[in-house]
Amino acid sequence: QLGPSLAGLSALLLGLERRPDRRKRCEEMLAKEVPWLKTEFFRATDGNVDTVPDEEVSKTWNTRNNSLYGAYEDVHDKDGKLMYSAKDFSDPGVEYEFSPGERGCAHSHYRMWQQVAEAEGPTLILEDDVQLVFERIGGGMSDGTTFTARLELGMREAKKKEADVLYLGWSGHGDGNYKHHKSRRGRKNPVVRKAEYIWTTVAYVIWPQGAKKLLERAKPLNQPVDNFMAWECREH
Repeated sequence: QLGPSLAGLSALLLGLERRPDRRKRCEEMLAKEVPWLKTEFFRATDGNVDTVPDEEVSKTWNTRNNSLYGAYEDVHDKDGKLMYSAKDFSDPGVEYEFSPGERGCAHSHYRMWQQVAEAEGPTLILEDDVQLVFERIGGGMSDGTTFTARLELGMREAKKKEADVLYLGWSGHGDGNYKHHKSRRGRKNPVVRKAEYIWTTVAYVIWPQGAKKLLERAKPLNQPVDNFMAWECREH
């Protein structure tokens, strides 16, 4: 029986129409592992085919913010000539063009935030490479049962803290990737932690007020989407 924190929670499963194999794998996994979860397939923006409005996602992004957390090195051209030094990535930052995949991914999450902003409660966002069954670092296997139990605990704590976003998967330091801010003193919550800056958007719960905040600041969305969310997490 589901706890009250999961009652009414539904999911959007993000995937490209041209990758039915990924959709099939994920939908079969979800049906087996978390049959309680109502899931809707959300067609991803295909950056190679679809038009992405410039006012929603920019065509270029600057590395300055991300350089505070990512490790950049000198970049040389094919003849060995220095194009960008490691310092350039932080000051003034290097302007990169979004790849079609990056731009499509960013726009997909932007569109999902628009849908979540109109919802009455939180929504679980899943990308179609998410895995619920895997070997846990501390030993043992994760599956739908452990996922549901951990999600119930996480949702309960997130609601207490009036969270905007609850990351369920991330890349970066597991304790929130604190490098420039200071974590709060005292006993750490054993279930959820405040994050300064972490990557990936494979799985997260987002509340309507969180979606509205991201949309308000995405004018346009000017970083790869995980960088953008990470920076807003850091700043707010």
